[in-house]
Amino acid sequence: MSKWNPPSTGLSHATLFLLLRPSPHLNLALRTPCVSSTLLAKEKKAMTTTVLVHLVVLSFTSFLLLPVSHSADVKYCGAKEDYAVKVQGVKILPDPVVRGQAATFNISATTGQAISGGKVVIEVYYFGVRVHTETHDLCEELSCPVSAGNFVLSHTQTLPGITPPGSYNLRMTIQDNHNHKLSCISFNFKIIFGSLVYAS
Repeated sequence: MSKWNPPSTGLSHATLFLLLRPSPHLNLALRTPCVSSTLLAKEKKAMTTTVLVHLVVLSFTSFLLLPVSHSADVKYCGAKEDYAVKVQGVKILPDPVVRGQAATFNISATTGQAISGGKVVIEVYYFGVRVHTETHDLCEELSCPVSAGNFVLSHTQTLPGITPPGSYNLRMTIQDNHNHKLSCISFNFKIIFGSLVYAS
């Protein structure tokens, strides 16, 4: 039986080995697209994370720029007194109060009788010591006459820039034209330094 011999190419075995050996450049070329895809995926993920972080920071900053209003805990001056004006709540804007900037105190109340006029006495205490007192015409704080039912007394004041920061107590007394006490309440509030958060 005859033995099949491959056709002779005239090339040595060493030459054939060099020609048939896979080129390392070819392998590198084949692997390059995979490496590029991986890098692109990592860069895309990093970019997405950065954008999300910026969005979160922007949203948080926008939230801080908005005026904040909180309801204060209100106490009557005389726990056993039956006042003609019942206070339902006090809202402070902004809260905490920023020294050197306007602060508004909205007092929601109700009365069983009409009020033709009177006055509002405001006292401010700092660590138990009265540091400020002022008196306003009641009709300057709301529209007179006040009919029986619900009403809102709004008082706005700008605190001096030298006001020390800290916790304060405000005592407000409402009197009629005959100096009869219609209501007396007290509540705490805080004063802080001005900052970029509240800057306009």
